Amino acid sequence: MNKDIYDGYVLHRRPYRETSLIVDFFTLQNGRVSAVAKGARGPKSDRKSLLQPLQAINFELSGRGTLRNLGRIESTSKSFVLSQQSLFCVFYLNEILNRALPESEVFTRLFKQYELALSSLQHFSKTPCELADIEPILRSFEFVLLEELGYLPDFTYDSQSESEIMSDKSYSLMNEIGFVACDPHQSFAIKGQDILAIANDDWQADSLRAAKKISRIALRPILGDKPIKSRELFSSKVTT
Repeated sequence: MNKDIYDGYVLHRRPYRETSLIVDFFTLQNGRVSAVAKGARGPKSDRKSLLQPLQAINFELSGRGTLRNLGRIESTSKSFVLSQQSLFCVFYLNEILNRALPESEVFTRLFKQYELALSSLQHFSKTPCELADIEPILRSFEFVLLEELGYLPDFTYDSQSESEIMSDKSYSLMNEIGFVACDPHQSFAIKGQDILAIANDDWQADSLRAAKKISRIALRPILGDKPIKSRELFSSKVTT
């Protein structure tokens, strides 16, 4: 029987038949993979505590096809402990990963960025912070995701004029094309100075607003028009 060993995290799980779960994982070795955890919902199962988001795990899958069987599973470190606001952010990251990633493709850099995001969110859970402190974590993660999937625009280049982004001009983002100069009074206009600030990881109030607009436009072809549940559910708590 074909068996493979993975390191990763649970993205999502849902009931399957009477006592089992279908679990979506994000793994270092093979990106997003799914498996049936037989009996995991049973009263005597010791797997339920491990099949949770925020818990780093090492596990074994067997069988063929896209939906395999979960075998041995164990924790590899302490679970991340997050405050409510940070926890909402992880729900968001998990949802967009589960929707955006193709099955069984390696995304090593994105996996490392995901672990960095968890670690950073845990840090802010231990100290008083504002949403502005957390937003750069989300935007940086989204941009790595977009880059890994080939959808990240060039933040230094006007695709239409084939010239550098100018701080005193405004631009619109056109998917599959990039930034294009536009009328600054248009609702979708983004200031050149904010685009350049994002390119330099200069996170200020204006560049954060611009980064959020850019990420939503760029993610739309990947995520589709279906609402993001975590964003809707927690919109009153944290703006993702």
